Amino acid sequence: MHEIIYFSSPGLAESSRLCLEFSGISWKNTTVTWDEYMLLKENGDLPWNLLPIIKTPQGIIAESSAILRYTGTLAGMEPEDLFQRAKVDEILDVMKGWWGCFTPTFSIEDLDDKIAARKKLFELGEPMDIAMTALSSMCRESGEGWIANTPSMSIVDIKAFTETFMLFSGQFDGLDSNTITKYPDLIKFHTRFSNIPEVKNYYSDVKEDQDQWVFKPNAFN
Repeated sequence: MHEIIYFSSPGLAESSRLCLEFSGISWKNTTVTWDEYMLLKENGDLPWNLLPIIKTPQGIIAESSAILRYTGTLAGMEPEDLFQRAKVDEILDVMKGWWGCFTPTFSIEDLDDKIAARKKLFELGEPMDIAMTALSSMCRESGEGWIANTPSMSIVDIKAFTETFMLFSGQFDGLDSNTITKYPDLIKFHTRFSNIPEVKNYYSDVKEDQDQWVFKPNAFN
């Protein structure tokens, strides 16, 4: 049995949760509160004092990137071709840099200033607009229909789906579903991906007040 432990939000665990859903193996999704996280930390149950972690039959794996590659391999989403695998990793690394420019907004204490800073990131030519535009181009130009132009879905498609659309769930002050509408190729990618049977089934019971509503078909229609 595999068990992912993280908070209830999509966050850094959602891509790996979805990989496990695709894998078809038996797994458990354990969500914790902040107090429960602190207890895990105090008890020494977290290798690097951070979540998410995944418990495997062989032991615990920490760090979201490592967990994604592990669960992606279980799901058969790591390309066998070395070049294709490197291209997947390349895009994952670039995406990590994109989202990194969003992180400093969490430390802005004044709410109006925080909202203004986040909105500015999506203005024409600003870092998150550049990121969304680049991701749109990869979706549009892929001959195979997958972001890294792999023959089948890879972990970068999972990561792009969960971490891109999570931004517009309403959980981040200053961003909402209207922000994504100026990137039609991303909306097309969302439509295609959210209607994959495994994805559609996994989110079928999600309520409108849960952050994961953005992963359901027609979320942005």
